[in-house]
Amino acid sequence: MVRYGWTRAGIIRCAGTALLIGLCFLPHVEPAGTDHIELVLSPLPLWITAVCSSRRKVLRLDKLGVTLYRLLPFRAPCFVPWAEVVAVDWSGRGRFWGRTGTLEVRRRTAHPVAALPAADGAGLEGLDDYLATQVDPDFAATFRSTTVIGRDTTLSRLDPLRLATELAVLAPHVRHFGDLGDFGGPGVLGGPGAPGGGALDGPGGVRSLGA
Repeated sequence: MVRYGWTRAGIIRCAGTALLIGLCFLPHVEPAGTDHIELVLSPLPLWITAVCSSRRKVLRLDKLGVTLYRLLPFRAPCFVPWAEVVAVDWSGRGRFWGRTGTLEVRRRTAHPVAALPAADGAGLEGLDDYLATQVDPDFAATFRSTTVIGRDTTLSRLDPLRLATELAVLAPHVRHFGDLGDFGGPGVLGGPGAPGGGALDGPGGVRSLGA
């Protein structure tokens, strides 16, 4: 289970914005032409504080599949059974003081992708020939006939090593992309003696994936 919580990026952004707002109240500090900019910035640290303190769910993995929750409570979560999950991609970007994270679940589509026009098909055929010699065929196949469900994880305490381990335990067929690939592919983690391997330790086979 991954929840929203205080992260380094959240703390730095909240503190930095609050400091900037405080400076705007000092005489002769506010830049010319930006009257009352503090009123515009004030909601940002309040929003970050509300999100990080909410402890709302972001992601849940169990024996049935993966559930991605939304920030707004009145919006229904999205559940994807493991049979439909092709790959999971998590990538962290930016410096340590402003690092952001994005989680993407690639879901197998129910219907095949429609054929492209001939003009486009010729160019894509050449691209496919090039990729066939440069890229792992399984990597290219993963992105065909799939749709993406994404969530921003900047303000959530997600541990990529634990996530990769749990994916290997619960869904060995699911491929790992982005920073998850640094911890091995399907079947590499989660065996006996592996970090986080062994029996599931939560109700319904749910593990904590937070830091």
